Amino acid sequence: MQNVGGENLLVPLGAQVMDLNGIVILNDTAACVWQLLAQDRTVDDLASAVAEQFDVDAATARVDVQTFLDEIARLGLLEE
Repeated sequence: MQNVGGENLLVPLGAQVMDLNGIVILNDTAACVWQLLAQDRTVDDLASAVAEQFDVDAATARVDVQTFLDEIARLGLLEE
């Protein structure tokens, strides 16, 4: 992830350049989750951190986190 002009961008490298055909722009919540993924964490851990940082309820945070994880997995950006 790179911050360019105030935008959080996922820039594909190597073979992913051909697969993604562009960059992924992350909002602040997605950027937070992306950074948290540097360590092994459960969905509940991620949701708890998001709920605390962005002052949202746990259920909303969990749905948002799962949606983001599903999308980056679909794009091949999530290692299992």
